[in-house]
This record gives sequence, structure tokens and C-alpha cells, in this order.
Amino acid sequence: MGGGSFLDRVAAAGERKAARDQERNRRRAAIERAVRVPALIGSTILALVAWWLSGWEMWPWLFGGIGGLVAVMMLARRVSAVWRVTVPLLAVGVWLLTYVDPWWWVLLAGVAVTGAGAVALVVLRLRTRRWQTVGAVVLGVVMVAAGSVMLAVDAAQQQRQTQQELDQAHDEAIARTLPHSPASMVNFLAEHIARLKPDDRLACSVFAPDAQRQFADAWHVPDCPAAIQAMADEVTARGDYVNNLSVPGQATTSNPDGTLSVDACHLDFGGLADDAPHTNPGPQIGVLTLSQQQGQGHLIVSYRRCATP
Repeated sequence: MGGGSFLDRVAAAGERKAARDQERNRRRAAIERAVRVPALIGSTILALVAWWLSGWEMWPWLFGGIGGLVAVMMLARRVSAVWRVTVPLLAVGVWLLTYVDPWWWVLLAGVAVTGAGAVALVVLRLRTRRWQTVGAVVLGVVMVAAGSVMLAVDAAQQQRQTQQELDQAHDEAIARTLPHSPASMVNFLAEHIARLKPDDRLACSVFAPDAQRQFADAWHVPDCPAAIQAMADEVTARGDYVNNLSVPGQATTSNPDGTLSVDACHLDFGGLADDAPHTNPGPQIGVLTLSQQQGQGHLIVSYRRCATP
């Protein structure tokens, strides 16, 4: 009887274990069926959002999507069709996230955690696992907030960097259009003063802001274009003023700070005497301080009007 009783107990224990295993397998199958569709939806959303954030990269779809689908079909033939699609989509989504700012990972994970916590809050109504549910919601909200703030910071930094690059490109483009020598600067101004090229905005573009104010103040007018016009009013022979103008060789000197000083107060107009201003075809331009920009053209950074004889 003792032996039979022992065998009975062993058999009963085996049956109980088998029953527990069967119940465990049943629960796993039920859970698998319950999460199958949500997992597919979540993986699809993740892949599409990550695809958009990555700038519509195609390589993860070609290699991760198609390759993952083939691998799943070969290695897990008994897996349901839903999981055969879900796994490649999840792989594509994770791969695409490597192309985006990592703070997007935090934001998306926060959305997922917050959503899961909210669902648990509705379903469980805080009857069970209340601290886990509340903690998940709080953690998700913190992750969403942190990800949003840091993405805004990164976007601001990127915008500043882009603006700096645009400003640098603009400065280089402007520098290329500026006169490249003191003589060409004087000739440029003379052409606009003689109104052969009546574009005051272009003429004033060779003056730095401080030099524009000095130029206007020297000619007792409100702004740089008015100063150009004031000088133009003194031109008596436009063709002679431009065509007969020459800059003396000793008019340009170098300064210790790397700038150039151009004395355009003794311009030669085809041999006309400087001490007879009434015979000159136009006004003397003034003393200019030039600074080379970006290794290209020169900008007038300081202006002084010629002394009145």
C-alpha cells in the first residue's frame, strides 16, 4: 500500500504539473493573441513615424524590411502571418530611428509609456497595480516633456548654425562683389557720383554702417544716398570726371591694423590743377580707410571729407 500510495502521489504530482503547464501555455497563447494586433499596429506606426523623421530613407525598407521578412519566413515558419509582418516592421522602425535625433527616441518612448499607462488606468481603475500604473503615466509624461524640450533646444541650435552658415556665405558673396583695389574703389565711387551708374544703394554698399554715418555727416545730409547725391550735384562734366580721373601712386598707404588708407583728395583729372577747383569736372572724393573682406574685395570702414581749401 505504501508503494502504491507513493506512486499515486507521483502520478498526481505529474498530473498537476501537466495541468499547470497546460494552463501556462493557454495563458501565453491568450496573451499572444491579445497583443498580436496591437503589436502590428504599434510597429506600423513606429515604422511610418520613423520613416518620416528620417527624411524618407529607403535603405532600411529594402534591407531591414524585405530581409527581415525573408528571415522570419525561413527561420520561423510556424509563426503566424501577423508576427511575420510585425517583426520586420519593428526592425525597420528601429533602424530608421538611427537616422534621427536620439531625443525623438525619448519622446516616442514617452508617448508609448504614457499610452500604456493610460490604458492600464482605464482598464484596472487603480484597483490593482496602482503604483505601477501611476508610475508609468508619470514616467511617460516626464519622457515626453524632456524629449520635447531637448528637441526644441537642438532645433534652435541647428537654426543658429544654419543662419551662421548662411551669413558666412552671404558675406563671402558680398566680399566678391566689392572693389578689389584702392584704385577700383575710387573709380567705382566716381562712376556713381557722376551718375553714370545711378544706384545709390549699390554705391552705399561699399561703406560699412559706421562709414555711412561718417559720410552722411561729412556732407551734412541725413544718409549715405543723400551724400552721394550731394557730391553728384557738384559734378560739372560727367564724362571728364570718370574718364580723366587717375589716382596718384602715393595716395595709398598701409596701416598697422592691416587696413589701407586712400587719400582721394588729390585726384588728377587729366592734368587739371588741384588749386583751381572751379576747373575740375567734379568733387574730390575724400580720405577712405579700406578693410579687405574674406580675402576678397575691400569695404570702406572709415570716411573723412577733404579739407576745404
